[in-house]
Amino acid sequence: MEELEELRLKIKGRYIKAIIISIIVTVLFAIFMVNFIIIPIILGIIITTFYTVKLNHEYKMEFKKVFVVKALESKFTDLVYEPDKGLPYQTISRTNMMHMGDVYHSEDFISAKYKDTKFEQADVHIQEKHISTDSNGHTTTTYVTIFKGRWMIFDFNKSFKADVQIVQKGFGNSKVKTMSLFGKKDDLFKKISMESESFNKKFNVYAQNEHDAFYIITPSLMTKIEKLDELNKGKLLLCFIDNRLHIGIYDNKDSFEPNSVFKKINEEEVIKRISGDVEMIAQFVDELNLNNDLFKKEV
Repeated sequence: MEELEELRLKIKGRYIKAIIISIIVTVLFAIFMVNFIIIPIILGIIITTFYTVKLNHEYKMEFKKVFVVKALESKFTDLVYEPDKGLPYQTISRTNMMHMGDVYHSEDFISAKYKDTKFEQADVHIQEKHISTDSNGHTTTTYVTIFKGRWMIFDFNKSFKADVQIVQKGFGNSKVKTMSLFGKKDDLFKKISMESESFNKKFNVYAQNEHDAFYIITPSLMTKIEKLDELNKGKLLLCFIDNRLHIGIYDNKDSFEPNSVFKKINEEEVIKRISGDVEMIAQFVDELNLNNDLFKKEV
């Protein structure tokens, strides 16, 4: 903990030095080269990045070793935690649940067991490239976030033959191939109306096979999903595929991250926050009763 605090102070000092140098350069440019004021701004960004990027990464890794690993080990077994790695692009794209955009990034990969339920999780950030052209023909490229949050994959306690998707209304980035007059029916999804009116108001259900939808999404499971919606701020996306449950939580958050280096580490606050990040995983196993394999059989 002392080493982590020393590292934070070192990075903070470098930031301050970089800012001072940038201000001096900006003032000199303002005096002698007024028309090129953008140059010192760019130089300031380069200087700050050069001075801090390596130490920032070192601080981030040390923070996760001190706080995150300890919290994960206290809750899970068979733990593999790789903060610099994430879920492969193909793992999410092949579910056909979401538009995958143009830029994909994932980190904080976790593989472990909780109450004998195997799971994987990582933070995922997906961006879409937008190009606009003004009246003078100048183009501007921006990257818009279309998903930022967690992606969890759990072993499911029922076997099924066809895919089923549950999309919370307002999720915004879901993708589903619905039934049409043309196309192979085996590859397409039909929108299913469930028996619960409150569930239908919050979620859309799609399935390749209606029987599987009702077999998997029981009244009890619908109630549990609604409870999880209340417990989490983000929008939910669930996919039952290959006898596994994929869950996307779009909450615009990065889990397991340190606070700003300009803020002194409050050990009690950090432990509480990281424990909350860890507890969210356990929450899905407990609420959905994923460790119960009583119904593990072929449909």
